[in-house]
Amino acid sequence: MIVTVSMLKQKYADYTNPLDKIRRDADQGVIFRLNRGLYETDRNVNPYLLAAPILSPSYLSFDFALSYYGLIPERTMAITSATLNVRKNKTYINVFGRYEYSDIPASAFSEGLCLIGEGEYIVRMASKEKAICDSLYKWRVVHSIKTLKELLFIDKRMDEDEFASCNFVLMKRLAKLYHKTNLELLVRLIEKEYLDE
Repeated sequence: MIVTVSMLKQKYADYTNPLDKIRRDADQGVIFRLNRGLYETDRNVNPYLLAAPILSPSYLSFDFALSYYGLIPERTMAITSATLNVRKNKTYINVFGRYEYSDIPASAFSEGLCLIGEGEYIVRMASKEKAICDSLYKWRVVHSIKTLKELLFIDKRMDEDEFASCNFVLMKRLAKLYHKTNLELLVRLIEKEYLDE
């Protein structure tokens, strides 16, 4: 369960110094620090479920989501999330792992999300289509459909069958929210090779 310092202070109100008690609990592994003023009580919780509380607003995306959906072969070393108006990349490291956050445009932030969870934990994650769009927003800029395909299927080793199973109507709608060359090329690729219009 995620708890804040104020919740713990209330719990330890009978102690002379509740902050000392909180520090002792953290040192003894009774609670686990996530970020300033935020703790987790269960060491066995799946680490990806803690990404949103560490930095909000955010949702799981980029390499973590691509790996989750089987689009890329690698298991990711970091839990990656998209953020809004943070203005620079952020990284947090705690006992649960490495958490990385990167901004995407406000126009695209709340679109194409789904909920996943375990037990009392529920988090937002990019759909497969949204994770591809978010990633293309962040990756190096390319200037042709040919180099876009090389970026996706050679450089990033994206699974072509998984990519082909995407909802391209949704992906095309999402791609138009980013106003970036890579996403404009994605729309052209979809129209040329994946959608019969």
